[in-house]
Amino acid sequence: PRHSELSDEQRTKANARSYANVYQHRGKLLPEPCEVCGSDQVQKHHDDYGKPLQVAWLCVKDHRAEHSPGG
Repeated sequence: PRHSELSDEQRTKANARSYANVYQHRGKLLPEPCEVCGSDQVQKHHDDYGKPLQVAWLCVKDHRAEHSPGG
């Protein structure tokens, strides 16, 4: 869907991801090892989409666990 067709919540999440990606591409937001297991293969995770530059770096396995029920 187009950005204008997203719900307010989806738009907030998309904006936070985009903002963080821009900072990462500019070298101002640098990846760190996974906060759970220490892996170097990481993804950005937002606990609060209102703070787009505050990310947790998690590997795929731990990122999925974070989003699973009880995670």
